[in-house]
Amino acid sequence: MTPRQLRKMIKEGREISKANLQGLDLRGLDLAGGIFLDSDFSGANLSGAQVNGSMFVDCRLTGAVLEQADADQCTFHRGDASGMRMDSARLDQAAFHDVRLSEARFDGAVAGMLSFVDCDASGASFGTLTSEMMVFYDTRLERADFSGSVLEKTTFYQADLRSAVFSRCHFSRTMFVESDLSGQVFRDQKFDLCQFVDANLSGCDFEGATLNQCNFKGARVEGGSLRRVVAPQCVFVETKLDGVGLNGGNFFQSVWADARLNGADLSGANFAQCVFHRAQCTGAVFSAAQLSHADLSYADLRDADFRDATLMRTNVHRAMLEGTRFSDRGGLLLKDAPMFDAEEFSARRPKHRDPSSSSTTSPTPGRSE
Repeated sequence: MTPRQLRKMIKEGREISKANLQGLDLRGLDLAGGIFLDSDFSGANLSGAQVNGSMFVDCRLTGAVLEQADADQCTFHRGDASGMRMDSARLDQAAFHDVRLSEARFDGAVAGMLSFVDCDASGASFGTLTSEMMVFYDTRLERADFSGSVLEKTTFYQADLRSAVFSRCHFSRTMFVESDLSGQVFRDQKFDLCQFVDANLSGCDFEGATLNQCNFKGARVEGGSLRRVVAPQCVFVETKLDGVGLNGGNFFQSVWADARLNGADLSGANFAQCVFHRAQCTGAVFSAAQLSHADLSYADLRDADFRDATLMRTNVHRAMLEGTRFSDRGGLLLKDAPMFDAEEFSARRPKHRDPSSSSTTSPTPGRSE
């Protein structure tokens, strides 16, 4: 099939099925809206071509070149696109589903919404890619390279990112949900409003990073480093940070409820107005830390070191303080009076029965209801 015949069939609205288009020179052609079924584009050159709104189903695109192509609203369903080159392509609202994309290149591509579902993108390159929203769901990303990319509103769901490359990336509203980032190095990088919910961050190095209003709920960070980070108003609820270095960091107004910080080094860090309700901090080092107006109610602070820490209205209501070391207890609130009154009131209140657990009984005959 010649390029001219191909273009004519597309303009007539005909499906292109089982076509052999290997190695064809299709540069700059208008192929918009094409429906390609079980066709072979391997080695074809579609640089600068218009394939926007097209569908590629069960197609072979190995080694195909779509550099600077317009692939907006393009759909790739199943098929093999290993080694495909889409550098500087337009990919707004493009979707890849169940496509093999190993060693494919998307460097410099520009996209609004872009999704990869159930794909194999091992070794793929997304360097300097810019997108407004991108989703990687159930997609293999071993050795994937995102260097220099703007990952705006990008979602990685249950992704293995241990060997992915994120150097010089900008992360904004990026979500790493239940993903494995263990061993990654994010030194001095910037994260704005990012989510690491239930992520594996074991051994991750965030030293010197900026983590504005990020959420680490339920994440594992053992063996990692948060030294010298700027992390105001972050959420570390139920985060596992045993033995982690947080010294010198700025965690102003962050929440650490139910976090595990046993043996962690928090020395010299800013925890002003932070909440540590029920946090496990046995043997933790808070020496020279800023803890003014911090709330450590119900926390386990046994054998923790608070020497030279700044304590000003620091609440340790019902905290466990056996073996805890202080230079001066003058700034501590050992009992929060309003909270104590609330606890006393709650203890006196009758417990409410669960209506669903009570059995239904018939009224006693002769008894008024």
